[in-house]
Amino acid sequence: MKIFKDNKVYVQKNDIAYLNHTDIAIPASIFTKVFGGGIVIIDDRNRYDFIEFDLPEEVKFFEELDWIVNYDDVKDLEDNEIINLGQNLANEKNTMAKRFNSMSNKEKEDNMDLVIKCELMDFKIYSLRDILWFKQGHIKMTLPGEESQNGKGIKNKIKSIFRKNK
Repeated sequence: MKIFKDNKVYVQKNDIAYLNHTDIAIPASIFTKVFGGGIVIIDDRNRYDFIEFDLPEEVKFFEELDWIVNYDDVKDLEDNEIINLGQNLANEKNTMAKRFNSMSNKEKEDNMDLVIKCELMDFKIYSLRDILWFKQGHIKMTLPGEESQNGKGIKNKIKSIFRKNK
């Protein structure tokens, strides 16, 4: 998940880890902020933590990655709307996969980007699932700004945002 706020972008370590496993060229400043201190272990204890990026080229880079879910696009959606987004992505991915599977071997070689697109869609579907589980209280995460507002005040505000449509 990514959150844009005050000319900055906050990106979850989970997304950064996945980004690092793709063939997407990562700007040096992003790589340095994340991995510059040596080995970085991302696991269940910190995968939902956010990293702040404030350079204009970093913000622009993450704006262009549509497979990382933008929090502002989903924060006001009801559960069934998030589920529908995931289902639509799955349908689109399945259509793309069927098209790829019906190609000749030569065509498959020329269209390997479809495999990558399908993998990125899968990741986005899992991210939507995580957001849904966060809304439902199954996953704990601290959104950027929560910790600086004395914890409870902003947490209650966020929870009320998610509850407002129920």
